[in-house]
Amino acid sequence: METSYLGVHQTGSRPFLIDHAEQLREQGYVNKLRTLDVTNGSALEGQFYYEGAYDLKPDEALIIESKVPEHCRYSSIILTNEIYETTNWIDNQASLNGSQYAVDKDGMLRVVVANRDPGVLNWLDTSGNPAGAVQGRWTECTSQPVPTTRVVKLADLSRELPADTRRVTPEERQRLVRDRRAAYLQRALW
Repeated sequence: METSYLGVHQTGSRPFLIDHAEQLREQGYVNKLRTLDVTNGSALEGQFYYEGAYDLKPDEALIIESKVPEHCRYSSIILTNEIYETTNWIDNQASLNGSQYAVDKDGMLRVVVANRDPGVLNWLDTSGNPAGAVQGRWTECTSQPVPTTRVVKLADLSRELPADTRRVTPEERQRLVRDRRAAYLQRALW
Protein backbone atom coordinates (compact mmCIF):
# COMPACT_ATOMS: atom_id res chain seq x y z
CA MET A 1 0.00 0.00 0.00
CA GLU A 2 1.41 3.39 -0.98
CA THR A 3 0.39 6.71 0.55
CA SER A 4 1.49 10.27 -0.15
CA TYR A 5 1.85 13.19 2.21
CA LEU A 6 3.65 16.44 1.40
CA GLY A 7 4.79 14.84 -1.85
CA VAL A 8 6.51 12.03 0.07
CA HIS A 9 5.53 8.55 -1.05
CA GLN A 10 5.42 5.89 1.63
CA THR A 11 5.17 2.18 0.94
CA GLY A 12 3.96 -0.55 3.28
CA SER A 13 4.64 -0.17 6.98
CA ARG A 14 7.60 2.20 6.59
CA PRO A 15 7.33 4.76 9.41
CA PHE A 16 5.48 7.90 8.38
CA LEU A 17 7.77 10.92 7.71
CA ILE A 18 10.77 9.35 9.48
CA ASP A 19 13.10 10.94 6.91
CA HIS A 20 11.34 14.31 6.67
CA ALA A 21 14.06 16.30 8.49
CA GLU A 22 16.66 14.71 6.21
CA GLN A 23 14.60 15.65 3.15
CA LEU A 24 14.44 19.26 4.35
CA ARG A 25 18.22 19.17 4.72
CA GLU A 26 18.67 17.73 1.21
CA GLN A 27 16.40 20.47 -0.19
CA GLY A 28 18.60 23.15 1.37
CA TYR A 29 16.34 24.11 4.28
CA VAL A 30 18.97 23.87 7.01
CA ASN A 31 18.61 26.66 9.56
CA LYS A 32 16.09 28.35 7.27
CA LEU A 33 12.36 27.97 6.76
CA ARG A 34 9.92 27.39 3.92
CA THR A 35 6.18 27.29 3.49
CA LEU A 36 4.76 23.85 4.20
CA ASP A 37 2.15 23.04 1.58
CA VAL A 38 -0.64 20.97 3.09
CA THR A 39 -3.27 21.73 0.45
CA ASN A 40 -3.80 18.01 -0.15
CA GLY A 41 -6.55 18.06 2.47
CA SER A 42 -4.51 17.12 5.52
CA ALA A 43 -4.76 20.54 7.20
CA LEU A 44 -7.57 22.42 8.83
CA GLU A 45 -9.00 25.35 6.91
CA GLY A 46 -7.32 28.63 7.85
CA GLN A 47 -4.01 27.04 8.87
CA PHE A 48 -0.69 28.12 7.39
CA TYR A 49 2.47 26.15 8.15
CA TYR A 50 6.20 26.76 7.81
CA GLU A 51 9.10 24.40 8.48
CA GLY A 52 12.80 23.75 8.17
CA ALA A 53 15.62 21.63 9.54
CA TYR A 54 17.92 22.89 12.24
CA ASP A 55 21.51 21.80 12.75
CA LEU A 56 23.41 23.51 15.55
CA LYS A 57 26.79 23.16 17.20
CA PRO A 58 26.82 23.19 21.03
CA ASP A 59 27.92 26.86 21.08
CA GLU A 60 25.31 28.05 18.54
CA ALA A 61 21.74 29.28 18.61
CA LEU A 62 19.18 29.70 15.85
CA ILE A 63 17.22 32.96 16.06
CA ILE A 64 13.81 32.75 14.36
CA GLU A 65 12.23 36.16 13.70
CA SER A 66 8.84 37.15 12.36
CA LYS A 67 6.44 40.05 12.28
CA VAL A 68 3.37 38.91 14.20
CA PRO A 69 0.01 39.07 12.39
CA GLU A 70 -2.30 41.85 13.60
CA HIS A 71 -4.92 39.26 14.53
CA CYS A 72 -4.31 35.56 15.03
CA ARG A 73 -6.56 32.97 16.61
CA TYR A 74 -3.68 30.60 17.32
CA SER A 75 0.03 30.30 16.57
CA SER A 76 2.69 27.82 17.57
CA ILE A 77 6.23 26.69 16.91
CA ILE A 78 7.63 23.28 17.87
CA LEU A 79 10.77 21.19 17.50
CA THR A 80 11.21 17.60 16.40
CA ASN A 81 14.19 15.29 16.52
CA GLU A 82 16.00 13.85 13.48
CA ILE A 83 13.31 11.23 12.82
CA TYR A 84 10.50 13.82 13.05
CA GLU A 85 9.27 12.78 16.48
CA THR A 86 7.96 15.75 18.42
CA THR A 87 10.49 16.70 21.08
CA ASN A 88 9.24 16.19 24.64
CA TRP A 89 7.41 19.51 25.08
CA ILE A 90 5.82 18.40 28.35
CA ASP A 91 9.04 18.30 30.37
CA ASN A 92 11.07 20.68 28.20
CA GLN A 93 10.31 24.02 26.62
CA ALA A 94 10.39 22.55 23.11
CA SER A 95 7.26 24.33 21.87
CA LEU A 96 5.66 27.73 22.25
CA ASN A 97 2.23 29.04 21.38
CA GLY A 98 0.79 32.53 21.30
CA SER A 99 -0.11 32.49 24.99
CA GLN A 100 3.41 31.40 25.97
CA TYR A 101 5.72 33.61 23.92
CA ALA A 102 6.40 37.35 24.22
CA VAL A 103 6.48 39.75 21.28
CA ASP A 104 9.14 42.46 21.40
CA LYS A 105 8.13 46.14 21.42
CA ASP A 106 8.88 46.42 17.71
CA GLY A 107 6.14 43.86 16.94
CA MET A 108 8.60 41.09 16.17
CA LEU A 109 8.51 37.59 17.56
CA ARG A 110 12.01 36.29 18.22
CA VAL A 111 12.49 32.68 19.24
CA VAL A 112 15.87 31.21 20.19
CA VAL A 113 16.56 27.53 19.46
CA ALA A 114 19.49 26.26 21.53
CA ASN A 115 20.74 23.24 23.45
CA ARG A 116 20.98 25.17 26.71
CA ASP A 117 18.85 27.84 28.32
CA PRO A 118 20.00 31.29 27.17
CA GLY A 119 17.81 33.01 29.77
CA VAL A 120 15.26 34.38 27.30
CA LEU A 121 11.54 33.66 27.58
CA ASN A 122 11.17 32.59 23.93
CA TRP A 123 13.63 29.69 24.09
CA LEU A 124 13.04 26.37 22.35
CA ASP A 125 14.99 23.58 24.03
CA THR A 126 16.53 21.11 21.59
CA SER A 127 16.43 18.60 24.46
CA GLY A 128 19.83 17.24 23.55
CA ASN A 129 19.12 16.96 19.81
CA PRO A 130 21.77 18.90 17.85
CA ALA A 131 19.66 18.50 14.72
CA GLY A 132 15.99 18.09 13.91
CA ALA A 133 13.13 20.11 12.46
CA VAL A 134 11.25 23.29 13.32
CA GLN A 135 7.58 23.54 12.42
CA GLY A 136 5.30 26.50 12.98
CA ARG A 137 1.78 27.51 12.18
CA TRP A 138 -0.51 30.50 12.08
CA THR A 139 -4.25 29.77 12.41
CA GLU A 140 -6.91 32.20 11.18
CA CYS A 141 -4.47 35.09 11.08
CA THR A 142 -4.59 38.34 9.11
CA SER A 143 -1.24 37.46 7.52
CA GLN A 144 0.95 34.38 7.18
CA PRO A 145 4.60 35.42 7.45
CA VAL A 146 7.39 32.93 6.96
CA PRO A 147 9.95 33.80 9.65
CA THR A 148 13.57 34.53 8.85
CA THR A 149 16.43 32.76 10.62
CA ARG A 150 20.05 33.30 11.51
CA VAL A 151 22.63 31.26 13.38
CA VAL A 152 24.64 33.07 16.03
CA LYS A 153 27.10 32.11 18.73
CA LEU A 154 25.40 31.65 22.10
CA ALA A 155 28.06 33.93 23.60
CA ASP A 156 26.89 36.73 21.24
CA LEU A 157 23.16 36.25 21.81
CA SER A 158 22.70 39.29 24.06
CA ARG A 159 24.15 41.54 21.33
CA GLU A 160 21.95 39.90 18.69
CA LEU A 161 18.64 40.43 20.51
CA PRO A 162 16.90 43.73 21.33
CA ALA A 163 17.46 45.20 24.78
CA ASP A 164 13.77 44.69 25.62
CA THR A 165 13.90 40.92 25.00
CA ARG A 166 12.06 39.26 27.86
CA ARG A 167 14.54 37.47 30.13
CA VAL A 168 13.90 34.70 32.66
CA THR A 169 15.89 33.45 35.63
CA PRO A 170 16.60 29.73 36.18
CA GLU A 171 13.90 29.74 38.88
CA GLU A 172 11.36 31.28 36.48
CA ARG A 173 12.26 28.66 33.87
CA GLN A 174 11.67 25.87 36.38
CA ARG A 175 8.24 27.35 37.14
CA LEU A 176 7.42 27.65 33.41
CA VAL A 177 8.30 23.99 32.85
CA ARG A 178 6.27 22.94 35.93
CA ASP A 179 3.32 24.96 34.56
CA ARG A 180 3.67 23.21 31.16
CA ARG A 181 3.58 19.81 32.83
CA ALA A 182 0.57 20.77 34.97
CA ALA A 183 -1.31 22.12 31.94
CA TYR A 184 -0.60 18.90 30.05
CA LEU A 185 -1.87 16.77 32.92
CA GLN A 186 -5.10 18.79 33.01
CA ARG A 187 -5.82 18.39 29.29
CA ALA A 188 -8.91 16.51 28.35
CA LEU A 189 -8.12 13.29 26.52
CA TRP A 190 -10.38 12.42 23.65
